[in-house]
Amino acid sequence: MADYRNVWALIAAAAFLQLGGGILGVVTPLGLEVLGVQPGLIGVIAACHAIGFMAGAYTASNAVILFGNIRVFSAAAAVCGASVLAMQLALDPWGWTVIRMVQGAAFAWMFASIESWLGATVSARSRGSVSGFYHLIAKCALVLGPFFVAGLAPIDFRPYLWCAIFLCLSLLPVCLTRRGEPPAPSSDPFTLRRLFDLAPAAVIAVFLAGVINSGTMALLPIYAGVALPDAAGGSTGAAALAAAAAWIGGLISQWPAGRISDMVDRRIVIAFMAGIAGAAALVLGLFPGLPTTYILVALGVWGAGSLSFYGIGVAHAIDRAETNQISRVMSGLLFVWAVGSVVGPPLSGVAFRLPFTQGGLFLLAAILSGVLMFVMLLRRARRKDVPKEAQERWNITMPTMATSGEIDPRTD
Repeated sequence: MADYRNVWALIAAAAFLQLGGGILGVVTPLGLEVLGVQPGLIGVIAACHAIGFMAGAYTASNAVILFGNIRVFSAAAAVCGASVLAMQLALDPWGWTVIRMVQGAAFAWMFASIESWLGATVSARSRGSVSGFYHLIAKCALVLGPFFVAGLAPIDFRPYLWCAIFLCLSLLPVCLTRRGEPPAPSSDPFTLRRLFDLAPAAVIAVFLAGVINSGTMALLPIYAGVALPDAAGGSTGAAALAAAAAWIGGLISQWPAGRISDMVDRRIVIAFMAGIAGAAALVLGLFPGLPTTYILVALGVWGAGSLSFYGIGVAHAIDRAETNQISRVMSGLLFVWAVGSVVGPPLSGVAFRLPFTQGGLFLLAAILSGVLMFVMLLRRARRKDVPKEAQERWNITMPTMATSGEIDPRTD
């Protein structure tokens, strides 16, 4: 319990951040749609957010070394909160594009500060349980956030006020904690070529996780407004339901899928989860007019498959890494995921408006999931898995904005 008391402020701050992030994830694409932006351009703007995140992730370690965790977090939270309010002052797509890039970098700095702090504070014997609790609380907040704005218009000022309030509240536990800051982290890059030579299947899985999940989730609020027209709360209510269904499916499946991957080849588990996601996406793509209940169930099944294999891909790479390489491997994989997050939203934006179907968003997800399943099975046929006794135990891992990887209990 002492380890939990030491980091309760950080977990509370992450929860407030994810409440705000969940709101932004819903109102931003819906607001852009109201402003007359086509889905393809909405995807491009989502990619700009990912570019900002990449820039933030790249610079976060140096920022923490120079200024310390508390100052980095506070500065980024202040910038992010101000940028959310600025969205109401600049109701045009170009202004929002710049603002979303700033927000991506700010979120990267905030999560980098929190997660490197957590990793350095928690003892090795408790890191697994604390990490799991941290991710559980953060993702529950991400699911809950959109419901604060259900029923409000996408460009109403109140959703942005809610988001700014949560971002401001995230400052309180960090700034008022009596716990000391951890020592400054070291930054030792791990080249992408070395990473691919080490675990090509992991790199491919993490990249496609960024492409599929970031692209689909970026356009999901708009899809929900079309597919769930009778949902309570209008377009924001429909978006909240759709996002909650997908994330709950992912949360439910993560632990069993990860534990199974400790017993069998992880590439088989990734292929299986991709197959589940692909089947659900195919149903959503081919039958966009299904009843609301069926759509929500299909979204839950898609989330169970597609939002769960990132952590298994990370574990697959860690199985092949030396202990002193784990932190750098995780940082490299996070960068690969970010690259996928830049590519995915524009592709999904184009697919959303395919002329021959209303379900193009999920047809693209189904195709990419099928590619991932095929590649995982092919990689397993070409390269044997590491012996079970040499594998690291799987631990829940989500692609948040940390740059250090030290939150994972397998790091030094």
